[in-house]
Amino acid sequence: MEIVSPDIFRRLSEEAISGSRNIAEESGSIQGILAAVSPYNYSDLEDDLAGGIYTDKKSILVILDEITDVGNFGAILRNCSAFGADGVIISKNRSAEASNRVSKISSGALEEIKVYCVTNIVSAMNRLKSRGFWIYGTSPGEGEDVKPADSISYSFPLAVVFGSEQKGIRRLISENCDMLVKITMSGRMQSLNVSTSSGIMLYILNQFLLKNKKF
Repeated sequence: MEIVSPDIFRRLSEEAISGSRNIAEESGSIQGILAAVSPYNYSDLEDDLAGGIYTDKKSILVILDEITDVGNFGAILRNCSAFGADGVIISKNRSAEASNRVSKISSGALEEIKVYCVTNIVSAMNRLKSRGFWIYGTSPGEGEDVKPADSISYSFPLAVVFGSEQKGIRRLISENCDMLVKITMSGRMQSLNVSTSSGIMLYILNQFLLKNKKF
């Protein structure tokens, strides 16, 4: 991000000011502040895996399966920043994109957290596995194959997958996870907003790391 000098602000034309109103319409408000920023550039997952930036045993990536709501996307990025996740993987199709509004909702986390935009989520998961990642999928379902998220021992580095509130994780993605986990709930309501679920799940992982100093 480049800070705009006062001289440039003084030379802003009516046309530029009109353009800033478009930014305000998208993000809600510019609060009297205008900055020139470069278009968002997604990180390259293949390059980062090859470069070994995730060799740290504590690495955590978040995979979003068809999360289309920009509010949820921004809130999830903020959760990632708060609980130490390293990056977020989204798909090119049927996913919210990085934008001014997402940046604002994330409180700046979009500029801090690496975001990878991939063509195929399953292929990305397999690439992660080839680099030693464990893949955990979140699920509201019951059964012996779905474990309580707060009662298992995690293996790192890992990626955790979140699906849409309407459909959850798609079947093929679920089948390619190493383990399915669920957030235990005792109340009448048995579903959570995906951004809330991500916050709880990342908190659980954060606490697991704090309690297990071997990582």
